[in-house]
Amino acid sequence: MAYRPLEVVIQSAQGLKNVNHFTKMKPYAVVFICEDNNDPNILPDTKTTVDSDNGSNPIWNFTFEFKINIAKAQRNRLALVVKLKSHHKTHSDKDIGDVRVPITELLAEFGDADATAEEEDDEKKVMSRSVVTTSDGTASEEGTLSFSYKFGRTVEHVPPANRPRLQVPPKKSRRHKVKKVAKGAAKGILSIMGTTLAILAEEALTQGLDPDDGQEGDDPDGEDGEDPDGEDPDGEDPYP
Repeated sequence: MAYRPLEVVIQSAQGLKNVNHFTKMKPYAVVFICEDNNDPNILPDTKTTVDSDNGSNPIWNFTFEFKINIAKAQRNRLALVVKLKSHHKTHSDKDIGDVRVPITELLAEFGDADATAEEEDDEKKVMSRSVVTTSDGTASEEGTLSFSYKFGRTVEHVPPANRPRLQVPPKKSRRHKVKKVAKGAAKGILSIMGTTLAILAEEALTQGLDPDDGQEGDDPDGEDGEDPDGEDPDGEDPYP
């Protein structure tokens, strides 16, 4: 199947309806690709940051990336949906309104040929759409949403999901852990043996005999060539 990358930058909104009545709104946007008018589950990584400062005129400049199935888009089954909400700490967030733009309309504005993507690699199309609000079952337009977008070149493979994926390092096997422990133990034993041998060698040098002992003609049984029995070494009796 053929797919095209779609990059969308949710820039800002102007003149949004204040659904808080008594306090300043803290708007954020939820952005996703809708298929056959079935809204998917809202995921954390499909939301912009919350603008706590600008009330009905929020600024986000938040980027999203999607993979668009060209065949489904050409059959008008896909739409870019932006839901605007007001954040609350103490109770559930309130709906402000939403914007829906068919992907076919985005392709028509941008151009669906790969040549366009190659020639205008860094160029984005800027678009403004009215925000549709619903009150008591009646829909009306109040405020506008501004965003930019661009399509990449067509690719011929199944893309990953339209949300970031965490890279989890592979788990090491139990055999690897045992081998690592055994290797560490062997190193420890060799280190201890080396230290012990060094200590023994040092003690031997400190406490051992002089290597010259018993040499140079020294008589182990007496001194200066004297006979231990009192006889002259020349055979004469010293006591006539």
